[in-house]
Amino acid sequence: MTPLLAIAIMLLLASAGLIVLAFTGVIGGSGKMHHKISQMVASQRDTTGFRRPGVEGERPRLNEMRDSELNQQKARFSCATITLEKRLRYADWKIEPKIFRLAQIAIGVVSALIMSQLLNTAWVIASMFFGYLLMGGILNYKIQKRFKKFDGDFAPFLLSLVGLLKTGMTPLQAIDAATVGLDEDSLVKHEARLMVERLRLGVSEDKSVGAFAEGVSHAEIELFVQALLLSRRVGGTLSDTLERLSKQVRKRQYFRNSAQAAVSMQRGSVWAILGILVALEGYIYWTYPVLVTKGLEWDVGWQIWQIAILLICLGIFWLQQVTKIRV
Repeated sequence: MTPLLAIAIMLLLASAGLIVLAFTGVIGGSGKMHHKISQMVASQRDTTGFRRPGVEGERPRLNEMRDSELNQQKARFSCATITLEKRLRYADWKIEPKIFRLAQIAIGVVSALIMSQLLNTAWVIASMFFGYLLMGGILNYKIQKRFKKFDGDFAPFLLSLVGLLKTGMTPLQAIDAATVGLDEDSLVKHEARLMVERLRLGVSEDKSVGAFAEGVSHAEIELFVQALLLSRRVGGTLSDTLERLSKQVRKRQYFRNSAQAAVSMQRGSVWAILGILVALEGYIYWTYPVLVTKGLEWDVGWQIWQIAILLICLGIFWLQQVTKIRV
C-alpha cells in the first residue's frame, strides 16, 4: 500500500466519522422541537410585562421589541436567496453548514488521492468536485423527498380546512380537525398540530403561524401563512382565500407532473442511446476481443478510454442539470 493511498483511507474514515457524528447531533446539531417551543413560550411570557402600565422602562423595551419584530420581518421577506443553512433546514439535517462544507472538502480530497493512484490527471481534477456533487445530490434528494411528502397532503388538507371553515368552525378548530384524516406520519399533520400546540401554549399568533412548515421548501406555504395572519388581523372570509389557494396548489401539481413526465421521456432516450453504445462495445469484445484489450494495454489507448468515459459522465451530469425542474 502506497503512502498516498494510506492517507486517503485515513481521511475517508475520518470524514465518515465526522459526518456520522454531525448527523446524529453529537456535534453541530440543532435542538429538539420541544426545546424550540419552550424557548418561544418563554420569550412570549417575557413580553407580557410590556403591556402592563406603570412598569419602569416600558417604552424603551417596547421600542426594542418593535425594532426586533421589524428586523425579523425584513429578514423574512428580503432574503430571497436560498442559502446552505436554509437547504439544510429544508432537508431536516441537524448539521451546521461548516460541517457540511468540511465533509464536501474531505470527500473531494480523498477521491483525488485515490484517483491519482489509478487514473490520469483529468480524472484527478474531476474527482476534486466529487464531494461537492455527492453531498449536494444527497441534500437535494432529501429536500425533494420532504417536499413531495408535504405536497401530497397539502391540497387535501386545504380542501378539508375550507369545508370545516364553512361549517362555522374557528380557524384553530378547523386546522385541528382537518388533520384527523391524514396519516400519522404525514408532514402536514405534524406541522399543523405543532402550530396548534404553540398557540395553546400561549405563543403569539405571528410566531406560531409564521413558523408553520418553515423546514419545508414549498412555494404555497408563505401564501397560507399570510392568509391566516391577515384574516386574524383585518377579518374577511378565510374559506374563499384558502379555496383559491387549494386550486393553485392542484394546478401547480398538475403542471409539475406534466413537465416531469416530458423530461423523463427525454432522459430515457439518452439512457437508451448509452445502453446501445455499451451493448455495441460488448459485442465487439465478444466477436474480436483484441480490438478492446489492445487498446487498454496501450498507454495512449488507455488515456483515450479514460477521457471518453469522463466525457460521458460529464454529458450525463449536464443532462441532469438541463432537465432539472425547479419546484
